[in-house]
Amino acid sequence: MNRRKQIVASAISFALSAMLIQPVNANTATTTNAEPAPAQTQEAVIAASKNEVQDALRDVEKAASRHVAKQRRKLQSQGRSNEVFIAYGKALVSVSSTSPDWGDARVIAYQEAQNKARENFLRQLYAQVSSDIIKESFKTSALPEFTPDELQAQSSAESLLNKVAAYSHAVLDSKLEEQGIDPAEYKAAPLEKRKTMLKQAFTKGVKTRSYGDLSGAMITNTFETTDVNGKTAVAVVMKTSVKMKNILTELRSSKGVITPDENRRGVNIEDYLEANEPNLMYEYGLRLFRDEEGYPVLLSFSQAGNSCNPADYEECADNREFSYIEAYNDAMSHFAEAYNLNGFTESNTNKGKQKVTVARVNQSNETLKETVTTILRETKAMSKMQSEVKGLVGIYEAKKWSETHPVSNREINGVVLAWHPKREQALRTFKAHKTPSATKPAAATPTQKNSSGNRASSAFIMDDSDF
Repeated sequence: MNRRKQIVASAISFALSAMLIQPVNANTATTTNAEPAPAQTQEAVIAASKNEVQDALRDVEKAASRHVAKQRRKLQSQGRSNEVFIAYGKALVSVSSTSPDWGDARVIAYQEAQNKARENFLRQLYAQVSSDIIKESFKTSALPEFTPDELQAQSSAESLLNKVAAYSHAVLDSKLEEQGIDPAEYKAAPLEKRKTMLKQAFTKGVKTRSYGDLSGAMITNTFETTDVNGKTAVAVVMKTSVKMKNILTELRSSKGVITPDENRRGVNIEDYLEANEPNLMYEYGLRLFRDEEGYPVLLSFSQAGNSCNPADYEECADNREFSYIEAYNDAMSHFAEAYNLNGFTESNTNKGKQKVTVARVNQSNETLKETVTTILRETKAMSKMQSEVKGLVGIYEAKKWSETHPVSNREINGVVLAWHPKREQALRTFKAHKTPSATKPAAATPTQKNSSGNRASSAFIMDDSDF
């Protein structure tokens, strides 16, 4: 039957082509617009190959997995393994480092890795599972038979094909021969009928659903690697605990009225960001820190790529402003997600096998049986995270930066937003038309942490005691 369908399709196609195809003007020219040359990354790829990382995705997964295992052992030794929960996620940058969209694809990879870590948390918080197992068997010894209607339909179809073939007989025969089809074989092709003689099938389907409150989950570490093939992968580690949820709830409702902890003095945030500016491209998400007076400070790190042609200064300058807007909005979303985030994830899998025997019978009573065994696989997964907060006061731009990534040589632009209790108090005082109190002088600038071009990790480490 398949052979006959092939012959019939070819016959109709070539016959109609002979009737409908019109001449083409040989003088008509076609032009295409040249695309700008991509950024050069040869030096970065060579530098990455010297570290002999063969698989970037596997490398960051190992780094994140080892870090999580180390943190869990530490929590267990402190008797806090049931208080703090850790998960990680990984993702591959979807485009080559030579692509103009590499910067944004890299940011999307961080977001995807963060989402995978959140899905991990959701599956631990609540799970609903259902499964279906189906087995089907069928066998018959009755061969297929032609009905009078089928024979009549075949006769009508042959009559139509004969008219088409007669109209362009010479063209049809030559085209059939070009396709390796014998015209005589086409004319003599008999009618076939198929029937399933045997079927054995087995499938198992599983459906899982999870949902819950993800407020308080924060990225504590990031990892990024570029391998010898120029592929970049990222991973993030997230932590959550009731203690962190309570801290964020307190900060959210405090209106800036917070007492500093003098025993947990940190560093001046603006100076620390300035000293570590080259490493800001490896930071993503919301973090909790302590300033030089012991006040809690929330820092939100975000970034966006610039897809401009590096040779076009004005295009890069224009795109940079838009990327700052993207980074700002993303950084603001980190506050909402830390304060109030609810998630849902669902997955469906089906796997099984199927064995089918089919009999083919033609008008000459020639019978051919074919048996096909197939392994069936089907997977579908989705997740959705939603957050919303209103009335945020005291969030300000602590740092705006623009750097060239050492691997792709693409421009990366970022924003660091900060919330400080004293800033919220000052703004509320300003809105009330009152005079704010004086501030104390800042502490000394901390030292910078360096990261290599092709392998990097987070420089801003949170205090474990906050979880």
